[in-house]
Amino acid sequence: MGDRSFALGSARVHVWEPDATPRALVQLQHGFGEYAERYVHGYQRLIPRLLGLGFEVWAMDLEGHGHAPGRRGSVDVVRAVADHAALRGLMLERGSPVLLFGHSLGGLVSAASVLTAPQGVRGAVLTGPGFLPPAPPGVCLTAGLVASLFPHLPAPRPRARRRRRTPGKRVNGDPMLFTGRASMRVAAGVLRTSERIWQDLDQWRTPCLVAHGTADTFTDHEQSVRFAQRSPSSDITLHLVEGGRHELLHEKAGDEVLELVLAWLEEHSLD
Repeated sequence: MGDRSFALGSARVHVWEPDATPRALVQLQHGFGEYAERYVHGYQRLIPRLLGLGFEVWAMDLEGHGHAPGRRGSVDVVRAVADHAALRGLMLERGSPVLLFGHSLGGLVSAASVLTAPQGVRGAVLTGPGFLPPAPPGVCLTAGLVASLFPHLPAPRPRARRRRRTPGKRVNGDPMLFTGRASMRVAAGVLRTSERIWQDLDQWRTPCLVAHGTADTFTDHEQSVRFAQRSPSSDITLHLVEGGRHELLHEKAGDEVLELVLAWLEEHSLD
């Protein structure tokens, strides 16, 4: 199993090809602070498992993550959504079905990307997506102004989560993981992107599987419930893992979640 890579906007794209003609292409998007190649050895070896099922995998290292240039952990989330949609345009040129997998911040980016360019997307899997609740009027504007003046200022943590901090990433000395606080640049982009998703959600028609742990202290499973309940798609599945934390594929229920994800992707790759 090898991969090739190329630059796209502010991101670095990796492509893993199966041994035979692919049954479909999967656009995989990592979460905040991590990188695409982490899904080769971590997350139940998700990328090798996808390759073994005949999927071809395309994955971006976001700006400031993995092999992409930029200040570590600093990403323009709005631009990342545009890069994600642009990459899918290249994938669709292959003429194969395209499915999405996005975790955490990658789930947020993937969802916003679907609303930007839903054409050709067979389905999307979102695990622990980083949706923020609708913000009071003026909050997005204020956050954007602060971010423009002090982009690298650490963003405040949501009050409800300050007392429940638990390790959400298996660091294990991995030098490519960014474990610092999200900056105002990141937070303002997440807030703006979440607002857009809630505003445009009535346009969502793409089949979707949303999986979230109820004990996740990094993203809010109640926002995944909100997303699933308000989406008008006729094919949407919400899978809550009771007591599950942020990285479900690293949890005790990881095998079960992995099989759910793979079966869903296989089913939705068919005509």
